[in-house]
Amino acid sequence: MATKIKICGVRDAGTADAALALGADFIGLVLTPSRRQIGVEAAQQIIRALPQGRFVAVGQNVDETLFEEMLGLGVWGVQLHGRTPRDWVRRAHQRQIRALATWLNPEADVVLLDGVEPGSGKTRDWQRPSWPRDVWIAGGLSPDNVRQVVREVAPNGVDVSSGVEVDGTKSVVRIQRFIEEVRHGDDEKRA
Repeated sequence: MATKIKICGVRDAGTADAALALGADFIGLVLTPSRRQIGVEAAQQIIRALPQGRFVAVGQNVDETLFEEMLGLGVWGVQLHGRTPRDWVRRAHQRQIRALATWLNPEADVVLLDGVEPGSGKTRDWQRPSWPRDVWIAGGLSPDNVRQVVREVAPNGVDVSSGVEVDGTKSVVRIQRFIEEVRHGDDEKRA
């Protein structure tokens, strides 16, 4: 099975479209304070421009109001970092939205093993836990190391942000190289 690929921190429809065309499975839209933050209206514009895309609304320490706005975007999933009530996963499911959690919540669809500071580019110990749900790896991934992670850890998905940037801006060339390296890793783990 091919490793799922999420390009996170996308700020415009052009970059999202290019990433999807290159083979990304998901686009992450950051809705809480960070250098990659976009507003809910900007997220809506990107989603409307690319109805074929699968989007994940990303937030850290999300409050009730923003959580409801995230659910109202029509996204494939919500990715919750930090302090959020565990029952929010259930609430997402009630709206047919998948939940990606950075903690071991048995109701989450995906457990995302991220770095200490999401989006910082800092790596972590990439050990796959024994977990019955999909496990995605993030934190310090780049075109230079993702093949090894896919081959050795065999995650269900990988999530990248700063690893496909040049000077803080998403690079289509780096996105393409990242996706190619994931696919090479997939081929090597099957061999």
